[in-house]
Amino acid sequence: MSRKWTRRHVLKTGAGAAGMGLAMPFVSRAFGQSGKITVGMEAGSPYDTFYRNHAAEFTAESGVSVEFVSIPHDNIRQTFVQDALAGGGGFDVYIADQVWLPEFYENGFISDLSEAVDDLSDFSKTGIETTSYKGALVALPIMVHNCGMYWRKDYLAAAGFDAPPKTWDEYRQIAAACTRDNVWGTMILSKQGIEAATRLNSFYQQAGGEIVDGSGQPTIDTDAGRAALEFMRAMVFDAKGAPEGVLELPDMQGAWLEGRLALAPVWPYLYSLSLDPVGSENFAIGTVPGMNGPQGGTVYSWGFAAASGAPNHDAAVEWVKWATSSQSLYQFGKEWLNPVPRASSIEMVRADPDIADSDKAAIAAMAASASAGVSMPMVPHYSQMLEVLGVMQSGVMSGALSIDEALKQGQAQAEEAASR
Repeated sequence: MSRKWTRRHVLKTGAGAAGMGLAMPFVSRAFGQSGKITVGMEAGSPYDTFYRNHAAEFTAESGVSVEFVSIPHDNIRQTFVQDALAGGGGFDVYIADQVWLPEFYENGFISDLSEAVDDLSDFSKTGIETTSYKGALVALPIMVHNCGMYWRKDYLAAAGFDAPPKTWDEYRQIAAACTRDNVWGTMILSKQGIEAATRLNSFYQQAGGEIVDGSGQPTIDTDAGRAALEFMRAMVFDAKGAPEGVLELPDMQGAWLEGRLALAPVWPYLYSLSLDPVGSENFAIGTVPGMNGPQGGTVYSWGFAAASGAPNHDAAVEWVKWATSSQSLYQFGKEWLNPVPRASSIEMVRADPDIADSDKAAIAAMAASASAGVSMPMVPHYSQMLEVLGVMQSGVMSGALSIDEALKQGQAQAEEAASR
């Protein structure tokens, strides 16, 4: 049975350590604030659960109490926008999807943290790229992630392979060889929507291109775009390593959990879901392959941003720093089995005797995958670019559009969206 999860919906159970309340030393007592801050969070997210469980430690160190306001995902961006347009005051800190950051900073909703943070070298380079815009550090990341390559060690071994693919050619070869006995080598997502569109963005980057140039202008109709769409069609119709059809993420996830898929590029949350039905001994996580560009594909992040209109702005900045400290992120990675964007936090994970070796390897692999990838383009109109990509790939994979038609049409639609 397919389970409807996305990169924004992660495992809500199995975090047995979440109530342990391990001490997280505050990064600085020097700001001398008191009172209260209000932190806007995504309802039901791991961030909401984790930071609620540990906020008392921030209060004990800082003297600042924390109130959380949990907002359903579909309403959260608009809630923050309305607060900012009203002059602020409702929130001191926003939980921030990377996609919102360029828009929020352009409109003066969030603050530049560049002068407040002095340990950026401990964060992964890619992680800081996901929270930087026009030279400003507009947030700090708590989770930096992309689609890792989940691979069945037993299925690949039976087909004569001992490692996941490193190139697109190897990806096609392995997928074709593993397609047998009701098992598909992989799956290509192409149903119009954000999930499949993020994959096409990754293919552009893995082919050495981008969907916008350095000035934010669309670069859809390019050699990289052609290579990306040709790769998708070839995997299905030439290599026969993936099923036909306009498919979506629940299709891929369901097939993987049911043991019908050898290679599955999916977000980090799939690791916890896979432990029981698949078995940790049967699968591992690698980095998705590339062609002329970087392996890893498109990287996204969630983090914290200080609201420009925060009633307690200094304390808001200190919350952002504390929440992304080495100790905080180590504990977050441990409790939720997620990648974390600080080298010191990964070292703490490696040294922790209470974390299973298989879990340590998974967390390290997720972090390595993110480090190998490239940030999404930091432009305010990125969401509109994804809408364009979604139309293109669903048209090509369904046969409604030729690749030439999709590229030409996509370029025109992207240019129109960027000009609004």
